[in-house]
Amino acid sequence: MTDDEREAWALYRYRLISPLLDPAASTADRRDFWQYLHDHPPTNPLGHPWVPSTRVVRHYCHLYRTGGFDALQPARRADLGALKAIPSALWDQAVAFKREVPERSAEQVLALLTAWCPTAALDPVAVAHISPSTLYRHWHRAGITRRRLQSAAPKRYRRWEAPAPGALWQSDVMNGPYLLDPTPEDPERKRATYCLVLMDDYSRRIVAGRFVWQADSETLEQLLGEAWQRWGLPQKFYTDNGGIYVSHRLEIVLARLAVRLLHTPPYTPSGKGKQEKLWGFVQSSFLPELRVQPAESLGQLNTWFSAWCEEHYHRRVHGETGETPLRRWGTGGVHRVITWEALHAALRQQVVRTVDKTGQVRWRGLRWIVPEGLLQVKVQLRYTPNHDETVEVWYEDTLYGPAVRADGENPLPAPRGGGPETNPAGPGISYLDVLLDQQAQRRAHGLTYRAQPAPAPSGPEGPTS
Repeated sequence: MTDDEREAWALYRYRLISPLLDPAASTADRRDFWQYLHDHPPTNPLGHPWVPSTRVVRHYCHLYRTGGFDALQPARRADLGALKAIPSALWDQAVAFKREVPERSAEQVLALLTAWCPTAALDPVAVAHISPSTLYRHWHRAGITRRRLQSAAPKRYRRWEAPAPGALWQSDVMNGPYLLDPTPEDPERKRATYCLVLMDDYSRRIVAGRFVWQADSETLEQLLGEAWQRWGLPQKFYTDNGGIYVSHRLEIVLARLAVRLLHTPPYTPSGKGKQEKLWGFVQSSFLPELRVQPAESLGQLNTWFSAWCEEHYHRRVHGETGETPLRRWGTGGVHRVITWEALHAALRQQVVRTVDKTGQVRWRGLRWIVPEGLLQVKVQLRYTPNHDETVEVWYEDTLYGPAVRADGENPLPAPRGGGPETNPAGPGISYLDVLLDQQAQRRAHGLTYRAQPAPAPSGPEGPTS
C-alpha cells in the first residue's frame, strides 16, 4: 500500500468518527449518527459502501485520541520488503547474474540459478518456486534494473559562482520572435530572430546582448569586441558546444587575449543553469510585452531589449544572489583593460589573394588596389571585421600599406605607403648627368656631328632612376 492509499484510508476513518469525537454530542446524537451510517453507508477507498462494526469504530476513536490523524493510517507490514519467497543465497546470486549482464531477463537468470545450485550444494527445487514477476519486483525495489545498471551513477552537483565580476563570462543563444522582413518578391515575409547575450557569472549582468537575424561566428565576434572595448577582458569564457562557440577562429582570438575558453561537457545541461534562468526570465517578462506592441523592425526590438535590460533586469533583485546585478557588478572586478590597438590586433583576420597585372585584387565581390610594386603575386589582406575601411596589404611578412577600393575601371596603382623600397637609392649619380658631361666634353674637343640639335635640358638634374 502506497503512502497516498494509506492517507486515503485514514481520511475515510476520520470521516466515520468525527461526529463521535465532539465532546458536546449527546447519547441521542450518537445513536442518530449510527442510524444514519447504516441507512447511508459511506464508500471506502476501494469504492465499496461499508460501515465497520461498533467495536472497530471505538478502536478508531481511541487511535485518533492517542496518536492523531496519522494513527488512523493502516499499519505497515512488519516484513515489508523482506525476501520470503527467495532464499538469501539465491537472491545474492541472482543479483550477481543481473549485474554481470544487465540485459538478462528473469527467465534467463532463473535458468542460470538452476544450473548454479548443484555447484553451491543447494537444492534446485527452491528455484522452481520463484516466479519471474517476484524476481522483477524485488529487482525494481532494489534499483537493479537494466536502465540503472547501464547508466552511470547520478552525479551530485553543487551551486557555484565566480568569485568576482570579470572572472567568468557566459554566452548562449535563444530563439526570438518572428519579425517582418519584406522583400520585393514577398512583402509579407517574416524571419526568425535569435537573441545572443554575454552574461557575467558573478553579477548576472548582461554585458552585451542583442537580437540578430543569424547567430553566427561573425556576430559573436562583433559582440565580444564591443563588450571587451567597453568593460575589459574577463579571465574565462564559458559556453556550450554550439557551432559558433567551437570554431577555430574563436580559439585563436581568445588565445591572443589570454582568455581561457571553457565548454560545457556534452549531455550535461545542468552546467548552464544561470543562462537558462536568464532565458526563462526573458521569456516571461520581455517577450510577452511584444504581444501588446509588436516590434516593427530588428532595430526597434533591440532598442526595447536594451531598455529592458538596463531599467528592469539590472535593477531587479535577483532571487539567487539577493542583490541587483548592478549592485554586484559595482563591487569591483578583475577585468583587464585592453587598448584599441591590442583589440584590433587580436581580432585581425587575413585572406590570401593574387594581384593581377593591373595591381588589383578581388575580395568580397569588390576590386581593391594594392600599393605600387606588387604585381601578379600572392598577398595577404589583413583586416578587422566590421572595419573594412582599413585593409592592410602584406607580402612576405612585410606591410606594404593599405588597400584602396577601386571606384573606376582599371585605375593606376596607388603610390606605395610602406614596405621595402623596390628601387633602392644609389650613390646619388644620375645617368643623364653622365650623358650631359660626355656631351660637353665631346663638344669641347670639337667632336660634334651634324644632326638635329638636341633640346636643351631643363635643368642640371633629372629624376633619379
